[in-house]
Amino acid sequence: MTTEFESLITKNSNTIRNIARSYTNMYDYEDLMQEILTQLWRSFASFRGDSKFETWLYRIAINTAVTYQRSEIKERKGSEKNTSLHSNNASLDGLSHDEILQTFIKKLNKVDSAVLMMYIDGLTANEMESVLGIKANAIKVRISRLKVKFQEQFVD
Repeated sequence: MTTEFESLITKNSNTIRNIARSYTNMYDYEDLMQEILTQLWRSFASFRGDSKFETWLYRIAINTAVTYQRSEIKERKGSEKNTSLHSNNASLDGLSHDEILQTFIKKLNKVDSAVLMMYIDGLTANEMESVLGIKANAIKVRISRLKVKFQEQFVD
């Protein structure tokens, strides 16, 4: 089990990193990554292969990220959870495409950010439906709206 798990995690490390970055600030994402990896390890024995591994990974990772974020909010009680996220109007000059995309994702609500990350990773609307519990047609509409929103905000 260890070799198979390590191989799958290595293959999907960028996905895990992107999810962690989307749910925390740039200083705390490594803690969330570790929490996601721990939950994936604990749950790996129960993975039956009924869905693609990537779909299962998203389900575990997003649920872990949401739980992590809730616990962070409780700890901070009323204080601003990510002051860096509110400086979204800062200049984008010098940022890489990945950094611009992360800036956009952080401005989205959690469902839209999850949809966008899964879309970028090539999951189908049906696979996203099984992760998020949102109908595939609604996901397709969200993707279309996200494309327009991105273009309005970041494309000249």
